Amino acid sequence: MLSVNARAMRIVRRIIDEAEALGVEVHRLPNGATVIDMGVARQGGWEAARLFCQATLGGLGRLEYGFFDLDGIELPEVRVFIDDPAVALLSSQLSGWPLNEMKNEAGVVPLVSGPVRAVAQRDRFSQAVAYRDDSPELVAGLQDTRLPDERLTELIAKECGRTAADVYVLVASTASLVGAINVVSRTMETAIWRLHSLGLGADRIISAWGKAPLPPLTNDEYEAMVRTNTYTYYGGTVGFFVDEDDAVVRAAMRDFPLAPHTCPHYGVPFRKLLEDAGGDIFNVKGFVHCVTKGIANNVRSGKVHATGAVDKRMLRSCLD
Repeated sequence: MLSVNARAMRIVRRIIDEAEALGVEVHRLPNGATVIDMGVARQGGWEAARLFCQATLGGLGRLEYGFFDLDGIELPEVRVFIDDPAVALLSSQLSGWPLNEMKNEAGVVPLVSGPVRAVAQRDRFSQAVAYRDDSPELVAGLQDTRLPDERLTELIAKECGRTAADVYVLVASTASLVGAINVVSRTMETAIWRLHSLGLGADRIISAWGKAPLPPLTNDEYEAMVRTNTYTYYGGTVGFFVDEDDAVVRAAMRDFPLAPHTCPHYGVPFRKLLEDAGGDIFNVKGFVHCVTKGIANNVRSGKVHATGAVDKRMLRSCLD
């Protein structure tokens, strides 16, 4: 099949061609790398966010919008439909590649997402999938308040055995519309590793979908992190078609959701969890990184296994 980076590059070229209409800005660094500001100094927008997310999925997913009723407050809802989830998520979208060498003054480590990870193979998530990508061009996604510089793009290129001119980075802050949508589009990303860890292998998932409401935006980057993660975890629903023995599916779904019986920190405000972890989401201890609701359709038996429920109380609480 066409590689995930090649698929993503089709999307990136459209973004470059339509930059002005999309509200984004293209920067060519002196080393030849291409950086696209989709939500740092530039505003971005709904279509820019859709393309950003689809590029980080390696062109194997589609993003759409709907609406979510939070007790009378109408909110946008982000919906994703994903083919070949193991590759689209574990090899591509998941923000699983930390660039520890690039930690900033605030102690924040950039986390790389996107199909570049299928080439780099520098994290346990991409290494769990047999898929390998040898594309000459690399597409990366970053959630940051700064645009990446030559040092960062050269590090990515070096780790992938490419030149900086081969690197294309899409970047948006969490407080931007594009960045917020990018976070809440990751419902299935949070779910697939949970399933994989519970014995329902990623290779048994045929296709998937996910949805979560978009929280009200804020210019405060830290508050935006709290809100978007709260809405992804406590407001997220995922569905997937699997081909597996029903006993395996049933056992995985029993312990799958973020729920009181799976997580001792269920209901603890995400702000507190993040503060206790020093602002590093990967250091959040004892928290089940998953959504609250899941539906598995086992095509082998035709049975549906559903679990959990969206927690509107937690969605409202982070807005008080």
